[in-house]
Amino acid sequence: MVDTSNLLPQTPRLLKVPLIILNIVLWILGLVLVIVGSVCVSFLSNFKDFTKASDAKAALSNLTTGIPAGVLVIGILFVIFTVVGCFVAYKEKLVGLVIYCSVMLILLVILIGVGGKALTLHNDDIINKFGGAWEQVANGTKNSTITHLEKFLECCKWSSNSTDSSDLCPKDGDKIKYEGTYCGETLNNQLSSKLYAVGAAGLAIGIIELIAILFSLFLIIRICRSPRTRSYDQY
Repeated sequence: MVDTSNLLPQTPRLLKVPLIILNIVLWILGLVLVIVGSVCVSFLSNFKDFTKASDAKAALSNLTTGIPAGVLVIGILFVIFTVVGCFVAYKEKLVGLVIYCSVMLILLVILIGVGGKALTLHNDDIINKFGGAWEQVANGTKNSTITHLEKFLECCKWSSNSTDSSDLCPKDGDKIKYEGTYCGETLNNQLSSKLYAVGAAGLAIGIIELIAILFSLFLIIRICRSPRTRSYDQY
């Protein structure tokens, strides 16, 4: 009987090369996530005291802490593990590919979760929640946080109909600065579109990552079916 095991082809470039290319793309997107996450963390850190002072702490903390931190961590992990993915794919390391595939699958679940949360906050109209918390804090004992935010956002009062006093607005001498520029409109312009962008980007990157995982699984199967030495599975 003829032994056909040696007739199995070596791992084709149709699997290895696309996986490396996908990892390079994900590495670039990982850098983008790191930059976006860093900018969001820096921007939303100004709302830390406001979030603590409001009654809507749980809802606002998802926006001011959870999402930006999640984007930053995912971006860092992408940068690290896509480099690992390129190496193990190029060297056809079976154990390394299994570990890479497992980690990327976990990151995929987290990424979809963060992206979905951003879209949920966008659809739930987080600005209205901010508005309610804004007036509550402005009329409370810790209203100095409102003045800090108005200086940061360069605005005065939440809206023309809000109950927060213009006395909290930043002043230039006796003149109120940014009068007529309302914080609700300013924050809406800066947050709503960004939340939608983060959510859409997370889902789009997730699709690319899913394709990379599928290629890595196919590569694992092909390596398992191909003849190899005992040292082949070493890292």
